[in-house]
Amino acid sequence: MYPPSTARARPDAVAYVMAGSGERITYAELDRRSNRLARFWWSRGVRPGDSVVLVLENSLAWPVAVAAGMRSGLYVTPVNWHLKPTELAALIREDRPAAIVTSTALADRVVAAVADPSLDRTVIVCADGPADGCVALADALADQSSEPLERELLGARVLYSGGTTGRPKRFAQPLLGVHPADAPRRHSGLVDELGVGADSVLLSPAPNYHAAPFTFQLITLAAGGTVVCMEKFDAAGAMRAITEYGVTHSQWVPTMLIRLLNLPDRESIALSPRHRVAFTSGAPCPPHVKDAIFEWWGPVLHEYYGASEGYGHTYISPTDARSHPGSVGRPLGTARVHITDSTGADVGPGVEGTVCFEAADGPGRPAGASRPALKQMGDIGYLDDDGFLYLVGRRGFMIISGGVNIYPEEIESALLTHPAVADVAVVGVPDAEFGESVKAVVEVRPGASVSDDDLIAHAREHLAHFKAPRSVEFTTDLPRLPTGKLDKRRLVERFASPGAPADPRTERPTAPGTSTMSEDPSQQGERV
Repeated sequence: MYPPSTARARPDAVAYVMAGSGERITYAELDRRSNRLARFWWSRGVRPGDSVVLVLENSLAWPVAVAAGMRSGLYVTPVNWHLKPTELAALIREDRPAAIVTSTALADRVVAAVADPSLDRTVIVCADGPADGCVALADALADQSSEPLERELLGARVLYSGGTTGRPKRFAQPLLGVHPADAPRRHSGLVDELGVGADSVLLSPAPNYHAAPFTFQLITLAAGGTVVCMEKFDAAGAMRAITEYGVTHSQWVPTMLIRLLNLPDRESIALSPRHRVAFTSGAPCPPHVKDAIFEWWGPVLHEYYGASEGYGHTYISPTDARSHPGSVGRPLGTARVHITDSTGADVGPGVEGTVCFEAADGPGRPAGASRPALKQMGDIGYLDDDGFLYLVGRRGFMIISGGVNIYPEEIESALLTHPAVADVAVVGVPDAEFGESVKAVVEVRPGASVSDDDLIAHAREHLAHFKAPRSVEFTTDLPRLPTGKLDKRRLVERFASPGAPADPRTERPTAPGTSTMSEDPSQQGERV
């Protein structure tokens, strides 16, 4: 992402636009503003190799801050702005940023988080106005030259993802020591499959601090395309944005697609002929959801799977999704997928095990090792005879009932095919006889009604009986992250913990509302 590359040829081209407000920034203005911010940081002692942390909602300040860091040799570190003050303070102490960009709504918790003598040189910029302990972005840029720094260096991305302990893990890409104009292409194989280029208009509906939106915004801006960023996801607004802004590419997680499919009278929504590529990641997309999207939008939905740490990716096209339903595809580029058993040995096609990535050139291989180091994110899956990968669940949330492993995702996918089900989560609950039993927590579509027995019978039609829920609870507010992923840890705490008090909001609804997207930083790994 180096704005001058596009600004020289197309200065008035729109780089970034906020879907709700319509606020936008051209490449020429992005170039000028990011230069000024880089120079402001330099005047405050920020140097290559330092970190800039973004504690910032989706806004027009986002691309300015990212571009400034990426052309200054900084580690650009977006963090979850939903973190509690103590969580944020711990993360900032670990990252030790020289600069932070935030907003007036979040400034108090950020200022409190840097109240540590070791962080006394940290400069905090407030994107949308003045705040105590911060420099307003407008003031920071006012007296700075719009010429680039004398020596520009490519910055690097840093991401925090959850771990098995729930503590966010820091993963930093290396600083390459090259000029930003010489930056290598990101995920070139995937970019080629999706056809991202200068004419691309990307709809980005998720929080920018997550790996996939952050990465694909960088990819689109590096190509000279336009990013259409939603302030906050809502299904109807997303469909309006696709048409209003001439979106060509859109990025989703499966829950967002389900909410699009649940829109009332969606058949009457006009579809934009420019929308030629949609792609989904973050969790396996159920085959029936893909089929419904294909029927509505045509064969435009692609899927990829990988780790935010960049271990490797798989990809499946709309055509292959028809012949290999439920798969997340085959490896891209030099990546290789292994399925291993509990001893770390590879297993054969059709056998479930831990999904691991290996790069073909074997980075990190110890001297004399017989095979490269394998990296995994806690996913369970298998390969078919054609080398297509299928995910069946997450090891951390696997249910063990009577000694049998049961994966919630498979049951959730089956229950979502019931016409009365709007949303569903499956957890294991303590069981005196079996250790754990399967419990489904269900949101019902507005105006629909369904019984426990109906849903259990439906599950038994599609699954082995031992996988079907033994109990069903109805709710109106399944906890989800802003990305749309189920917040599994909060689900377990709320619905499955022994002796957990009944939630007063939990009842059998006749016309439930939309589920809330709550936020918790403690996720095991992070798929992208």
